[in-house]
Amino acid sequence: MKTHRYVVVDLETTGNSPKRGDRIIQLSACLIEHGEIVEQFTSFLNPNKTIPIFIEELTGITQPMVDDAPNFEQIAPKLISMLNDSVFVAHNVTFDLSFLQWELHAAGYKTFQGPILDTVELAKICFPTSNSYKLGDLSEKFNLLHERPHQADSDALATAKLLLLFKEKLISLRKTTLSKMYDLSFGLKVMFPY
Repeated sequence: MKTHRYVVVDLETTGNSPKRGDRIIQLSACLIEHGEIVEQFTSFLNPNKTIPIFIEELTGITQPMVDDAPNFEQIAPKLISMLNDSVFVAHNVTFDLSFLQWELHAAGYKTFQGPILDTVELAKICFPTSNSYKLGDLSEKFNLLHERPHQADSDALATAKLLLLFKEKLISLRKTTLSKMYDLSFGLKVMFPY
């Protein structure tokens, strides 16, 4: 089996649409190699706009925490080096990837073109009878430490641990089952990079 690099990304933002001017205020990326989390990079980002009150209440990230933080352009090279030859992973991948693509393009970089994996959909495949697929609920179900929900560093680490748990679950399945799951996966947001 080919060994893959996975970069598990979580973002906190000023809202839900980069097209409407929402920006990233915190980014965290966990690098997984050979089945282990080997690095985590986290940074607050200056969105060059005011953080809405409801976002401050949700995330605990306040304006003073980001006012002196770097801009996305300043951390982009580090993130791009992590993403190089990696599978992009997130819990609800379309949200995080849409913001990342927008910021990369705005900063003059190529957008990410590699394989993606959505841990929400992977959770639905591995544990179809689960009561919830929210990150906090899954973390609690599998006894994973998730100290600060809605902060990128805690969310990215919890998602990375879930990914490793889901991968172990898949490895334990029969090859015929995996083959059928692989065929079905093309209709999902997840792409099995196996």
